[in-house]
Amino acid sequence: MEQERVIHFTHLIDGIHKRVQKLRTDYAANFGVKGVHVFWVYELLSHPEGLSAASLAASSKIDRSLISREIKALESIGYIRAEKQSGKRGYNSKIVLTESGIEAAHKMRDIMMDFQNLADDGVSKSDLEIFYSVLEKINYNLEKTDLVGSN
Repeated sequence: MEQERVIHFTHLIDGIHKRVQKLRTDYAANFGVKGVHVFWVYELLSHPEGLSAASLAASSKIDRSLISREIKALESIGYIRAEKQSGKRGYNSKIVLTESGIEAAHKMRDIMMDFQNLADDGVSKSDLEIFYSVLEKINYNLEKTDLVGSN
């Protein structure tokens, strides 16, 4: 008889998610930003040429309107600047890190690497490769279906 794993799976995923959210919230406060901003700054570090709001939204898997609302906060503290095209800022304008944004992003990266190393402690490289491969497959399987309301 096949054992039901959905509760165990859900508890593990929820627990990991809560710890990641706490990391984002706790460390974001150290930089004067919100948790949602941390991964945007980190993502922009990997793209020195900048990213459009649409690209940043796609890579973050969030709504573009949230970026539009929240990007002003990062501009106001001097972490990013939006390069306007045709005299106005739009979804195709490039968002780039400033010097202080790059400095903060490097510190954020160090914190995230410490978190990653803590999470990876005692797990072999081959187990991590299998884990991420399986997790990607599970994510793919769950994204392609909508079980709500189906019988």
